[in-house]
Amino acid sequence: METLELKPLTKKKLNALIIEKEYNEPFQIAKPTSASNPLFKPSIGFFKFVETVVSKVKVDFAAEELGMRSPKEFYEDNIVAQVFQKSNIPYFPVEIDENAKNYVATALDKKIELRDQVVKAVDALSKKNVNDGSMEKEYLIAYGQSLQSEIEEQETELNFAIRESWMAMGIMNHAREIQGKEEITCLFICSPNHVAGIKQLLEQLNVKVEVAKLSKKVISATAEVPSASELNNWLQSIQVQVKPVIGKAGENPPYLLFYLDTDTKASPFDICMAYDAGYDAVIPYENVTAEDSKTVALDALLSRGPKGAKNTVFMIGGKNAERAEEVLEAMKNVMFPPFKGNIIIDPAGAYTTAAAMVAKAENALLTNKLGELKDKTCAIMGTGAVGQIAAVLLAKMGCPVMIVSLNPKRVDGKEHVEGIAKLLAKDHGVQVQGIFAPNAATKIEVLKKADVIMCAGIRGVRIIDKSMLDEVKHMKVILDINAVPPLGVEGIDQKDDMREMLPGIFTIGALAVGELKHKLEKEILREAKSSGKDIYNYNVALPLARKLLEKDLFPAKMALTLNYASKGSNEKP
Repeated sequence: METLELKPLTKKKLNALIIEKEYNEPFQIAKPTSASNPLFKPSIGFFKFVETVVSKVKVDFAAEELGMRSPKEFYEDNIVAQVFQKSNIPYFPVEIDENAKNYVATALDKKIELRDQVVKAVDALSKKNVNDGSMEKEYLIAYGQSLQSEIEEQETELNFAIRESWMAMGIMNHAREIQGKEEITCLFICSPNHVAGIKQLLEQLNVKVEVAKLSKKVISATAEVPSASELNNWLQSIQVQVKPVIGKAGENPPYLLFYLDTDTKASPFDICMAYDAGYDAVIPYENVTAEDSKTVALDALLSRGPKGAKNTVFMIGGKNAERAEEVLEAMKNVMFPPFKGNIIIDPAGAYTTAAAMVAKAENALLTNKLGELKDKTCAIMGTGAVGQIAAVLLAKMGCPVMIVSLNPKRVDGKEHVEGIAKLLAKDHGVQVQGIFAPNAATKIEVLKKADVIMCAGIRGVRIIDKSMLDEVKHMKVILDINAVPPLGVEGIDQKDDMREMLPGIFTIGALAVGELKHKLEKEILREAKSSGKDIYNYNVALPLARKLLEKDLFPAKMALTLNYASKGSNEKP
């Protein structure tokens, strides 16, 4: 048996012209086609098109999938074969090796035989008027369905992945046999179902591939369908217009994400997330300025054309949220229809983290029947990008919000945090209270006033200890996004998800928030590939986070095991 091995040519270049057939060549694994279908033949229009291609393109050899045809049917009863014979162009069938096919078919035959036995057993029980709800019949049907699913999966794998690999190898092997030429051109006639797979395989082998298909239109002077007696006259009045669609028509340009990081080193976190979300390529840029972003955006969009622009996404990262927003504004101003790509802004993950915190708190309160978040006083412990955006989102919901600066070394702490509050009012139109709480006493005052506390401080820095919580008498919900010990809240666990750590004090840990943040960023990356929202910022992130927290229609844990009951059992399915 020939061994399946795909490898590129050496010291040769192969060009492949794939012509898509008008039908899918019949192919079956275990049983031959019962009768030939007259429509599974090349039309006169297809024949003339192939003839035209051969007259205009220097073709070194041609190939076509064999399918279920015999060599006689392929060479003598194939109208297309005449084109290559007249032009003295070598013409070969390519197909899965017969021995390999028989090997797979033998294994498949055993399952088919077993499935047929199960079907006969079910039919026999039905003829005996066995109760439709009998255990024996129901378990036989379940087993038969499982076998049928396995058969169909194996048939699909053979008909596509395995067959396409053998056909691609056949093309490459025939190209190797041609001597004395550094550049070879092959014409391959292919079923529509296999064009994409063969093209991908050949391109992976460094073959330049172009695809052509025919668009046919029948024009008649008579609109009505003729009767059988009038068919001949009607045929004389019609015209068949054949128009080739050549190149990459109908194909989608790859999805590209340009990752613009304002830091000196691009974050691998967001790059990995983008690949996991299904982008074909992620192109990182580092230390990006607003001016740089204009050039990147225009060069990326204009080079891809209007269709490619729709599959182009930009993501802005970096720890400096202010610089990220400047890059966003510059990119928005430089884009114009139809050269516009969707833009995601998430500096150092701050926007998705803030949205996840707010959505998690909102959902936790409702789920535990503790009221609505919009009616709660909220304290944000930390004035970084996460804290600022969380404060903005909460304030837009109608919450009274305190944003708290915690650094005891900051001599101008009060002025600093009040300045942040003014900046949020100016840039986002929200009113929040800026508070400087550098010690335990001032933190306790904040904790007493707040219903919901969100700790968004520096990693590995303790913000709240148990002695502070001992001073709190009313119900509180505390979230902490710090995953690096010591955690932001003493006694909290990273996996907490509304655990009552102390009487009336419920905690949500970093992993519970982080899991939602991770899902949220991936969902935004996916939506940006296909949606037309243009800008994906924290305002878009919050509704998406809420959606992700909705209960799935199908619960995750639904697996069950059924055991066939012995005769005499009263168990019913």
